[in-house]
Amino acid sequence: MKTRTLWFVLLCQLLLLPAWVLAHDAQMTPVVVTPHDHEKQERPSCRVCGMWIDQYIKTAGVITYKNDDKEYTCGVACLLREVDDAGGISELKSAKVTDWVSGELVDAETATYVVGSKVIPDMLPNYIAFANRADAEAFQAKEGGEIMEFGVAFQDSSPVGTTAPFRIRTAVTPGAGNFSVGMVYGYTEKNNVKNGSNGIDPSEFIQANRGQRQAPNEVQMHQQAITFNYSPTDDLALFMNIPMFEKRTSTLTQSAPTARQSFGETIADESGIGDIALEGRYNFWHSTRYDQFASLLLGTTLPTGDFDATREFNAIVGRDLVRMGPALQMGKEVATFTGGLLYSQRWKDFWLHASALHQVNPENDDEFKYGDVTTGGLAFHYTPNYDLMVGIELDASYTQKNQDRGYAIGNSGGVVTNLAFVSDYRFLNAFGGNFKLRGSVGLPIYEDLNSRTINYGPNNRFNLTQVQPGDGFFANLAIQWTYREAPDF
Repeated sequence: MKTRTLWFVLLCQLLLLPAWVLAHDAQMTPVVVTPHDHEKQERPSCRVCGMWIDQYIKTAGVITYKNDDKEYTCGVACLLREVDDAGGISELKSAKVTDWVSGELVDAETATYVVGSKVIPDMLPNYIAFANRADAEAFQAKEGGEIMEFGVAFQDSSPVGTTAPFRIRTAVTPGAGNFSVGMVYGYTEKNNVKNGSNGIDPSEFIQANRGQRQAPNEVQMHQQAITFNYSPTDDLALFMNIPMFEKRTSTLTQSAPTARQSFGETIADESGIGDIALEGRYNFWHSTRYDQFASLLLGTTLPTGDFDATREFNAIVGRDLVRMGPALQMGKEVATFTGGLLYSQRWKDFWLHASALHQVNPENDDEFKYGDVTTGGLAFHYTPNYDLMVGIELDASYTQKNQDRGYAIGNSGGVVTNLAFVSDYRFLNAFGGNFKLRGSVGLPIYEDLNSRTINYGPNNRFNLTQVQPGDGFFANLAIQWTYREAPDF
């Protein structure tokens, strides 16, 4: 309980931070600046992504509304999003972009653009503006990419450069210097007995099996985590997750069959830090318009969570037959290894993310081995504007049986397919970046979990079925701040 309270306080502090920033900003006199006189004024930021304009002077843009109000952006991609938000170029007095060669503002409609080059100066897609087509062609010959005019760039642009799935990964690497930190709260509940693919209430399960005296009743798990993302290069993104868990299981028990079927309940609780996860995503291919990505993922976990090697056995049927193995663990006591492929694709306002991963769980020093896990997932996201994403995600996993001292535990492993509804909302720009509130809720739509039936007693007349908990739901809430340190070009 103390652990949960501490993490709750930390999460509240992070949630209140944007409010403090807004109150602080409200006391400051708003100013209007141009990208080229930033050193004389208060520091402006891009309304779309929150990045400091003065860090992106070589790519900054400005739109002027018909009432002469101005809005400055870090680059062409964000300018195109502002133009789209305004209803098109005809709804504006002017739109200007910075010529990559001279550093002067030029009309956005007459400029020539290069997208998909090796240079990512601001956002994705990496449109770079040139006043003269000859300069654009010379740049393309050196750095690669595709040349396009304003109309094509506007039609090709998207509300956001990428979206971030929840339970799977994105193949997009956002560019060197990109950094984000987040706090996550997750809750998972399992409230039924799963015998294969059949779900049944625990008390009904016991009543239907004469030899059954107990069954898993409910599993609850609270997870709090701090996450970090950092991109040291344009093609590489690194990730760290530091989790804390609070796990609670209840087992329904019956001392003996009676007419009234009275039950008792046994509770087990564990809490502590889990295994820290480290991952790296390497983008080995992307389209020139930055709307298709293929990446390699490699990951590991550090054995920072506690593992209690105490074994439990069912004395009714004997030690060798019903070996249960350790339960309610915070960690696996051994490093694990994950590898796989990721793919992401954009169609204007929509993003598709797909992943195929395999995790290897070696045997630990206590001769216990968690089953290896193969997972696949799909995420489909819709971005109506640069502030909002809504979507659905589907993931499926196959887990092999756990092994204790070489013995396969019958009621472990199986197939699970989950469906989740997800959303994130960019609600504030601050500190040269932006804050997003992210959430998801979902449930397993199909489970086929392993179970094991043991015959015992005179003439094997009684059956004991080892089963797993299943069904239920899961939910997550997170707040994340994202910032990019401008590259030096």
